[in-house]
Amino acid sequence: MFYSRIVQNRFVLACLFLILLYILISFGGTFLLPHHPNAQSLTEANRGPSFAHWLGTDYLGRDLLARILAGVRVSLIIAFFATLINISVGFLVGSAAGLIGGVVDRFLTGLIDLFWCVPPFLVVVMLTVVLEPGLKNIFIALGAVFWVPTARIIRGEAYQLRNAPFIRLARLQGAGYSRIILLHILPGCFPVLLTTAIFSIPDAILAEAFLSIVGLGVTAPDASLGVLISDGLQSFRVYPWQWFFPVLTLTMFVLCFNLLGDMIHRSFRDRTKGILEYD
Repeated sequence: MFYSRIVQNRFVLACLFLILLYILISFGGTFLLPHHPNAQSLTEANRGPSFAHWLGTDYLGRDLLARILAGVRVSLIIAFFATLINISVGFLVGSAAGLIGGVVDRFLTGLIDLFWCVPPFLVVVMLTVVLEPGLKNIFIALGAVFWVPTARIIRGEAYQLRNAPFIRLARLQGAGYSRIILLHILPGCFPVLLTTAIFSIPDAILAEAFLSIVGLGVTAPDASLGVLISDGLQSFRVYPWQWFFPVLTLTMFVLCFNLLGDMIHRSFRDRTKGILEYD
């Protein structure tokens, strides 16, 4: 359904191409670069863009292009696993609440409302401090708060589907809740899950950048977009390229994902109308 819209919309097609290009280069193209992301050369420190270093170097003489590609890879890994936790937990909690109903629905809905009342970034910061900064702990902390809006959306979808004829037929045939959720609720919620996942990725990338800027993100010498932006802010007035190129990469990445998610949401609008909070 949305494949034809991607082909017809050249702007969205360009966004998708840029996302795939970033992914391919960040995971495979770093081996083709002449510079290692963490290789230091103090004699090359704070050099501007040149043929030797296309985007310049940082305060330790590390190639900024190699650092940005490594940072994109780290940010994507964090966003992927945070989104995976978000979709998995949100779908299971929301579908169980909407399908089973009764006491289970009231308990899970109350749990969702309880988490909803707490500012998500406050929870992320608290979890990051408790778990200590690190790649694994960052996406665990992000996934622990991102599932809440997903669960609310899926709960509403499952509640609408619980009395559908095919669900009643499955119950008459002796299907349990787990079988109904996997074989009937999951396909019905796929448009919502796909749209939520696409919008969740840029949210996770921005959240990681925020954590890195305040010192709770990826630890040195590893790079992420947030780490590069934080380092660039220290010398923005003197060496603006150290801040500008990471910010440009982050902006383009988030913009492309949001435009792609908006297009996918529009393709499924007839099925998601009134359910997604973006309407």
